[in-house]
Amino acid sequence: MRRWSILAIGLGVGLFAGSQLASSRAQQTALWAGVAATVVGLVMFAASQPDSPDPEAAEGTTFAGLGPRVEQLLKLAEEQAADHLRQAEKDARKVRARVEAGLWVVLRQGDDGARYEVARLESRSDADSVVAALEARGHLQRYSVAPAGGE
Repeated sequence: MRRWSILAIGLGVGLFAGSQLASSRAQQTALWAGVAATVVGLVMFAASQPDSPDPEAAEGTTFAGLGPRVEQLLKLAEEQAADHLRQAEKDARKVRARVEAGLWVVLRQGDDGARYEVARLESRSDADSVVAALEARGHLQRYSVAPAGGE
């Protein structure tokens, strides 16, 4: 910020001096005085620049302590991922238990000979009732009951 202030002051002095000289002398002399003042401002600006930039001295760009913070964030992410994985495995066990609890499946045989699952039920009598209701509709498809997992 300080360097830009010096540059602005140098340019302002050059413009002010040029305008003052223009009113009292020839325009050509005023122009060269303004150029000289601008050059002085630029030299002052260049002189205020550091010779070799020091990364530690740069404003707002310090990386001290970044390593431990990154490690802390990665550890937290790993813990959250493990929690999500445990919850997903728990949910999968619940879904699998519900699916496996349906011990009987109702199957429909398509025109192409392939068998398609229509329903999964907990008892053979429930499955037989579904087959009877489907066949009572008068469709030409054939329905059957089979144990789950043994289709």
